[in-house]
Amino acid sequence: MEVGFVLERIYEDRDVLELRVSGWNGAFGGVADVYVGIGRLGEVATILHGFPSAVKDNREFTLGVFGGEFAGGALSMRFYCRDSSAHVVVESRIESSCESEGTRQSAVLCLSTEAAAIDLFVEELRNLDVNRARVARLNGAVVAGPVNTVCWPA
Repeated sequence: MEVGFVLERIYEDRDVLELRVSGWNGAFGGVADVYVGIGRLGEVATILHGFPSAVKDNREFTLGVFGGEFAGGALSMRFYCRDSSAHVVVESRIESSCESEGTRQSAVLCLSTEAAAIDLFVEELRNLDVNRARVARLNGAVVAGPVNTVCWPA
């Protein structure tokens, strides 16, 4: 798998989409099937549109529901700039509906990306929502040297 996130349409009806969400940062990853209401991906595209608008810009969203109260898994993503040069980082939590020994499987990962990749992701999210496209991708960036990021606790 390439470094980044993929949201792939695997089922739909008139009210809901089922997406297979996968993320891989080159060292760590996760996959979950997530249910979202029709129109929700357009809302997410609106949230992310124009990111980053400033060095302190911070945007986040959640798809699905964490904790197992409802069917499917969940994805949360937080976008922010890690430095004054506006290098973008995405912190993500992916939770599967699969349980092992009473615990839902989950992954927390960080990924560097670029504003241009987010612009393309926004366009693909809208196409996934409105035009019945199959996939939206957020490509990761190649980063020279270590990236100092702080991820949410698992």
